Amino acid sequence: MSRVLPGDATPVHDLIGVGFGPSNVAMAIAVGEHNAQAGGQEAISAHFFEQQPRFGWHRGMLIDDATMQVSFLKDLVTLRNPASEFSFLCYLKSRGRLIDFINHKNLFPLRVEFHDYFEWAAAQVEGMVSYGHEVVGVAPVVRDGAVECLEVTVRSGEGLMVQRARNLVIGTGLRPLMPEGVERSGRVWHNSELLAKVDDLEDTSPSRFIVVGAGQSAAENVAYLHRRFPEAEICAVFSRYGY
Repeated sequence: MSRVLPGDATPVHDLIGVGFGPSNVAMAIAVGEHNAQAGGQEAISAHFFEQQPRFGWHRGMLIDDATMQVSFLKDLVTLRNPASEFSFLCYLKSRGRLIDFINHKNLFPLRVEFHDYFEWAAAQVEGMVSYGHEVVGVAPVVRDGAVECLEVTVRSGEGLMVQRARNLVIGTGLRPLMPEGVERSGRVWHNSELLAKVDDLEDTSPSRFIVVGAGQSAAENVAYLHRRFPEAEICAVFSRYGY
C-alpha cells in the first residue's frame, strides 16, 4: 500500500520503475508474487512508467531465425523462483509448445519466441505499468535535512504529473554503441535498427552492405542480408581472426 508522509496528502509508492523492459517486468512479477504471499501491511506499492506505447524488446533485431544468446533458464523468474508461474516453460505450456520445444533438443530458443514470452508475461502484470509515459525528472524531497522520498516527474499525452516513491528502479536498457567518430544516418545504422531500415530499402536494389562487428548479432546480420538481398555484396568487417 502507498505511504503518506506526515502533513502531506500526496501518496508515496514503495517503488517506481523507469522503463518496462525485461528487467522491470521481472521486478513487477517479483513484487506481485511477494504481495500475493505477504498481503496486508507487508504488501509493496509499485508502479512502472514506459515511454513506448506497448511492450517491445529489441524489435529491430527480431530476425526470424535468430536464437537467444543465453539459456532459456535465464528467463524472467527461474533463477529467483523456479516454481513461478511466469517461467518460460509455463509460457510454452500455455502456448501448447512445451513438447515441441523439448523434442527440439535446443536450450537456445528463437529470439522471436522469447519476445513473445516477454509480451505474455508483461500482459499479466500490466496493471502495474503506464505505457506512453516518459519519466523526465527525478528530485529529492527533503524534510529536516533528510531525504524522505523522491519526486518523479512523468510526461504523457495528457501533460506532466508528479509521483513520489521511496525507491527508484531504473531499467531503461542499453544505448546503441557506435564506433568512435561514426554517426548514425540514413545509410549508417546500428544493429538495433536493422529490420526497420532494411524494410525502407524494399525495391531499391542495394548493391553492397558492410557489417562491422564479430559478435553473434553481426553474424546474424550478415546471414540475413545475404538472404534478403541475394544480388548484393555483403562485407563483414572486424578486427579478430573470425567470428
